[in-house]
Amino acid sequence: MFAISPTDKNWFDFLKVSSLNSYVNFWTPTPWNLRQLNVGNRLYFMLKDPIRKVAGFGEFYEYKNLTAVQAWNEFGYRNGRNSRQVFINSIQDYLDKNSLKFGGQAIDINTYQIGCIVLNNCEYWEEEHFLDAEEQNIDFATQVVKIKYFDKYDPFQQAVNDRDNFNIVNEHRDDRRGEANIRVGQSAFKGKLLRAYNNKCCISGETIPELLEAAHIQEYRNRNSNHVQNGLLLRIDLHRLFDNYLMHIDNNYTIQISTIVTNPLYRQYHGQKIQLPHSVYDYPSIVALELRINDFRN
Repeated sequence: MFAISPTDKNWFDFLKVSSLNSYVNFWTPTPWNLRQLNVGNRLYFMLKDPIRKVAGFGEFYEYKNLTAVQAWNEFGYRNGRNSRQVFINSIQDYLDKNSLKFGGQAIDINTYQIGCIVLNNCEYWEEEHFLDAEEQNIDFATQVVKIKYFDKYDPFQQAVNDRDNFNIVNEHRDDRRGEANIRVGQSAFKGKLLRAYNNKCCISGETIPELLEAAHIQEYRNRNSNHVQNGLLLRIDLHRLFDNYLMHIDNNYTIQISTIVTNPLYRQYHGQKIQLPHSVYDYPSIVALELRINDFRN
């Protein structure tokens, strides 16, 4: 289970700059009385228009309704505002602008309760790391003004994990499980590489999807092998050369073609550099590439 909620950028920016990550109040101007989130579930921050991207998350801890003064006394700057008065004014502005929702009557800020979604282990990403919900196949319509729950696989968590450097998988592959299990996650792995390499073979520039394959640098061991840094997007024939150690890519990302291969169709790539992904976080793992050098059939 995870959830996404539209998020005020001022709240987000203040907490990010202040490095406040624990016991943070994701407050709501009206009580939401959350019941679906469990402790540890992620609440992702979807920055409001015009940005409309997921910019971080916090792990749900608890929910409570408090008055503005109570919320400030309990959370202080963790309300995402730089002073008690600014925080109270934010709530008062909401009440003034939405007075019709309350029958046109004045609301006493001293007794009015707001919703307090308490979060721990918050992460506030840099702009270049913001994630587009649609690209992650997550439906989050602009009409959603509060919160939306997802009882499914969390693609944002996988995308965040992929930003971490790939670690060599030391576990031995159990070939007895068969080819079907060996290729667990292959489709998603290819999807990540297609996005990273802008739908182009990193050597030939081929763009026909049916001719492109996801190549593992360190051979597949388990799901951890399906890290974008452990992959190359290659045309089918170049993938075969790579898997058979007739082609190598060194730690400068320079292509080496085995002397066994004499066809000029392939020799033309010898000494050239691969086309790297747009994001440095998606660059092929140097450690994984260097593992292959002893098997290269030079």
